[in-house]
Amino acid sequence: MALRSPSVHTIDIIPGSVVTRKGTATVAVDERGDFVYDAAADIVKVAVVERHHGTGNVGLGLLRGYGLTKGAVAVSIAHDSHNIIVAGANNGDMAAAVEAVAAQEGGIAVVLDGAVIASMPLPIAGLMSNRDGHWVEEQAEEIYAAGHEALGIHEDVDVVMTLCFMSLPVIPQIKLLDTGLFDVDAFEFMDIEAE
Repeated sequence: MALRSPSVHTIDIIPGSVVTRKGTATVAVDERGDFVYDAAADIVKVAVVERHHGTGNVGLGLLRGYGLTKGAVAVSIAHDSHNIIVAGANNGDMAAAVEAVAAQEGGIAVVLDGAVIASMPLPIAGLMSNRDGHWVEEQAEEIYAAGHEALGIHEDVDVVMTLCFMSLPVIPQIKLLDTGLFDVDAFEFMDIEAE
């Protein structure tokens, strides 16, 4: 398998903040043009899947600093468009996480090796639960534990809220929409590959 090593733009997380930095990195890309995960780089694939109009739009980017080393996390709480956003170490787990969120009519899903290991259905518009606060708290604790302990997400990074704001294109510096990578400072779309 022949690999390329392009320079790419990354969405760099600032722990504890919804602001991101625009970074660059050199990554491996396979012959299909797909990002090849490297645990040492702390870079994972991130995608925004349009969920309201059946457009089939899927925006792709690379997220640095999340800490995830395996599996995937998907959420339907993604301000302001509330599409599904998913970050993961491999395509299979990312697809399984998106499918889990869709099957439960919205919410949060943590997937490892194709199996859901923690989830919270949010059947009211994919944003709210129809269960009581105690149940929501228990599910949230399971999600955070699974994200940090099973998937390796950095302890100083919020498993869910980090993704919730990853597609809000009014907060600098770089975000991801279902239509592509967006440079907030320049207020224009940008390529993943850096020149």
